[in-house]
Amino acid sequence: MEVHHHSSAAKKKWTHYFWEFLMLFLAVFCGFLAEFQLEHTIEKRREKQYVKSFAEDLALDTVDLQERIRLCNRNIVSADSLILLLSSQDKNKYANDIYFYTRYIHRSGTFTVNDRTIVQLRNAGGMRLITNKNVSDSMLSYYKAVDFLKFLYEELIDMKRSLRPHFNKFLDGNDYAHIIDSLNQIIRPTKTLNLRPADEESINTFILILQNIKGLNMGLKMRLSELKAKATLIRDYINKEYHLGY
Repeated sequence: MEVHHHSSAAKKKWTHYFWEFLMLFLAVFCGFLAEFQLEHTIEKRREKQYVKSFAEDLALDTVDLQERIRLCNRNIVSADSLILLLSSQDKNKYANDIYFYTRYIHRSGTFTVNDRTIVQLRNAGGMRLITNKNVSDSMLSYYKAVDFLKFLYEELIDMKRSLRPHFNKFLDGNDYAHIIDSLNQIIRPTKTLNLRPADEESINTFILILQNIKGLNMGLKMRLSELKAKATLIRDYINKEYHLGY
């Protein structure tokens, strides 16, 4: 008598393979969904961290911008004072003030903001991490305004540098040294200083540059105030949208 052996595979119906495939497919698909959800959660967490960091940058900028506005006001006052004193028929009477204001208004600095967040975002792959379009647009708009202010500050630096060739027309080199202390801080000297004789054309050229410096500071003051207001609005919006609790 012959004995026929049938393999177990032959006894399995096609539905069995279908369910095996379906279970495997579901396991892979669920794993994919879990990984996708994990990545999404991580990216949302990173987004909130970046947005919170940006809000902190804006808070610091607000303080810095207020100080820059104050310095613009001082530059405007210094320019006005110098223009008035240099226009006087008896300039030497006000020599100490002329030296003081000239040295003050000649000083300048670059414009910077707290940009750690935007730098990190660019290194991390750009603004795609910020899914709230209003926030990402606000960030781009904010730093566009910052770039324009940097341009204005460069203009101001060039304008202040253009004063240098005219110093020797009416300032004495030794007296000029008495306007700063050992820490390079501008001070009012205790001794009486003297001006060198200067022709009207030289004084007028100096005053024209001062008028431009005054005008640039007035423009900067307006732009700085606008940027400060923008920083406050963006920060308030971010706090509301992301529930940061500031």
